[in-house]
Amino acid sequence: MRISPKELSAACTILFANILFAPAPASAADHPSPCQSDIARAVGEQLAKAPGGTFIPPDVVAYDDGGEVITFRPPSCGPARRDTEHDCDEDGIPGNAVCLYDRRAFEGSRQAVKVTGTRKLNGTITIMSIKNDRPFVFFVKKSKYDQGTCFLSMEGYGDAGDVSGQHWVNAHPNLRECH
Repeated sequence: MRISPKELSAACTILFANILFAPAPASAADHPSPCQSDIARAVGEQLAKAPGGTFIPPDVVAYDDGGEVITFRPPSCGPARRDTEHDCDEDGIPGNAVCLYDRRAFEGSRQAVKVTGTRKLNGTITIMSIKNDRPFVFFVKKSKYDQGTCFLSMEGYGDAGDVSGQHWVNAHPNLRECH
C-alpha cells in the first residue's frame, strides 16, 4: 500500500494534534484528599459568611492583619489534639492570643483572637474549648452588651461547650479579673 505525501502530512497533523491537546493523565493533584476537600469547603463557607478575610494556604483565613486567625482542621485531616501550652503563642509572642477550638480538649479547627476590645467574632466555628494565653481575662458573649462568660488569664478550658453559640468577645487589657 502506498501513502501519498499529502496523506502522510494529514495523518501526522492529526497525530500531533492528538498528542498536543490530549488531556493530561490524572495525578494525585487532580484528586484532592478528603482532608483537602473539607478544608476548601470550610474556607469557602467561612469567607461566604464573613467576607474580608485573607486566605493563607493551605488552611488559614486571617482578618484584621492577623488580629483574628482561623486555622481549619476538619476530622478528615486526622488527629487534631494540640499542645495547648504552646499552640496559642505559636507566633512567637507569648501571652498574645485566646484560642477557641471547635472540639473539646483543644482539638479541631482553631480560631486565635489577638486583637483587644469588644468585637464580633468573624469565625463560624462552634466554641467547644478555650485557651486564654493572655495576661488578662477574656469574656465570650452572646451580644455586644451581654455580661458574658469569663475565662481567667493563662488558663485552659477543655470543655467549654456551654458557650458554643456565643459570637462576641470582650478582651480589654484593663480587665484583670472576672466580675
